[in-house]
Amino acid sequence: MAKHGIKAVFSDRLGGVSGCEFSSLNLGVDLGDDEDYVQQNLNILCQSAGLAIPHQCLQIHGSAVLWCSGGGILHQEEADILITKERQSSLAVRTADCLPILLADKQVGIVAAVHAGWRGTVAKVAQEAINVMCDKGTKAENILASLGPCIGSCCFEVSQKVGDSLSVSCGENIVQHRGDKVFADLVRANFLQLLGVGLSLEHIECTNVCTFCNTSPEYFSYRRDCGKTGRQLAVINLP
Repeated sequence: MAKHGIKAVFSDRLGGVSGCEFSSLNLGVDLGDDEDYVQQNLNILCQSAGLAIPHQCLQIHGSAVLWCSGGGILHQEEADILITKERQSSLAVRTADCLPILLADKQVGIVAAVHAGWRGTVAKVAQEAINVMCDKGTKAENILASLGPCIGSCCFEVSQKVGDSLSVSCGENIVQHRGDKVFADLVRANFLQLLGVGLSLEHIECTNVCTFCNTSPEYFSYRRDCGKTGRQLAVINLP
């Protein structure tokens, strides 16, 4: 999105001050890490990226929307879509295997940050975000989308039921069978959903980095680390 003048950042786990399982750029709260360390990590990320402290919320793997304005805070509201039309207001979602999706229409002046785990994907959370943006004056074909690091199809083992639900959500089989195991492609499911709601192919970018197995750089991964881990942030704002 940088070539369009939009700041969008996906963090990894490097360059922070946290230790142990949270080493080192943990940006997740209420996980057991020192809150001062989390705040320091957030300051490090925002200062290095030239971003304001972002709005965040209580993520619940659904499709609820939170409209944000003014300076960024951690809202005590449940949502998995954050949207703003205010310039200089940053938005962020936390992930550690789920898919972060950043959306923007610079012409209308609206951005969104979306948290899309498998449950949110089945609930078509990305499409809901697009629909809300379009209700506020944008057109789907003008929206830019950036799909960040998440657990890849190489490592995302699921039940057949979950795989089938993900496939139904995007209208295409996005599972692979390896022996008696089922693996799903979370990025592909959301990519197809975005195309299905009217986004242009050339306006969708995917990092295609697996948080579970990528080692350079390394990411926090809830599955790999059996739940004892930190969180990445995906942050966006309009300049």
